[in-house]
Amino acid sequence: MIFGLFKKPDPGVVAAGVPRSSKWPPWLKAFLKGKTCVVCGAEDELTGHHVVPFHEDPSRELDEDNVEPVCKDVCHLLIGHLKDWRLTNPDFRKHAAELKSARMAAKKEHKHADVL
Repeated sequence: MIFGLFKKPDPGVVAAGVPRSSKWPPWLKAFLKGKTCVVCGAEDELTGHHVVPFHEDPSRELDEDNVEPVCKDVCHLLIGHLKDWRLTNPDFRKHAAELKSARMAAKKEHKHADVL
């Protein structure tokens, strides 16, 4: 049928064809409450980044120790996936901490310069 050509892909199937848990949307919403991006500190437009991709280990999809809050597009793509959604950054936590630390230092330096 021609209308099937315009059908959006099923959002329940992602990452190498592994179906996402139906518990993911409410779990993620609760998980993100009160959190900020671990890379840039933003509070808006967050999502969860799986440190170990859930398609590699589906048992860790809803594991708080495996998910980090990140900006939906920018930080998630750049730091979590190294500018390519097919990749995963094996040093995500290290890089996120380094970038956040550098951002905080720059912010502190900027405040200090404004006072002088």
